[in-house]
Amino acid sequence: MLMSNLFYHLTDSQWKKIEFFFPTRKRRGRPPLNPRIVFNAILWLLKSGARWRDLPTCFGNWNSVYHKFRQWIRVGLFEKILRVLNFATNKYLLVQIDSTFCKVHKHGLGAFKRNGKQAIGKSRGGYTTKIHALVNEYFQLMGVILTGGQIHDSEPALELFEGIELTGKKVLADKAFGSEKIRDYLAGHGAIVCIPDKSNAVIKHDFDAQLYKQRNVVERFFQRIKEFRHIAIRFDKLDICFLNFIFLAAFIRHL
Repeated sequence: MLMSNLFYHLTDSQWKKIEFFFPTRKRRGRPPLNPRIVFNAILWLLKSGARWRDLPTCFGNWNSVYHKFRQWIRVGLFEKILRVLNFATNKYLLVQIDSTFCKVHKHGLGAFKRNGKQAIGKSRGGYTTKIHALVNEYFQLMGVILTGGQIHDSEPALELFEGIELTGKKVLADKAFGSEKIRDYLAGHGAIVCIPDKSNAVIKHDFDAQLYKQRNVVERFFQRIKEFRHIAIRFDKLDICFLNFIFLAAFIRHL
């Protein structure tokens, strides 16, 4: 597990756990960037929340590091590492869903229109992005979707549940996810639903208040990833970049 003085540099034992994900160096042509140095540079950005242009020169040219980061995103490197490190996902019993807001810094605005919508919404609180996440009892991220901050929690819920084994699993969520559509989907996939009813609900459902107390895991997960300033405040113009920083924040503590 990373200690506070190791946020920017992986130890040898930590690097060995993920080294095989990175391509080997070519024998001919221009020498490639050292993947360990590039990865440490991305860790520095994750923790500090600094701009790419402010990357210390000890990590190399910031533009080269950025292009390597985008290259790794294209091949799904960070998501792949996350999936492999989630070694206990076949043993999970609880599935928890929730969302959290992230304020969008002014540097995170202004993406070219050709890049499409970037999961940024505007409300009375300003520009925000909402992280919708599925987490198991091991604090492992099982699914994540980004939307604008004005999107209701329940809207991307069914999309998040797709591809997740729910048979016999206990699904914990707050009242925002208590619609009949979501309940029917979960019950139809063999899940045990633990969602409280709204005070004005016409149909009352069985609810295990003792089991519901374990929903604190997803809240604590959000607190953990928001310890990284790059997640607490969104600085990325592109949602794909912000999403991969979330992947990195989700698995780095499991090394």
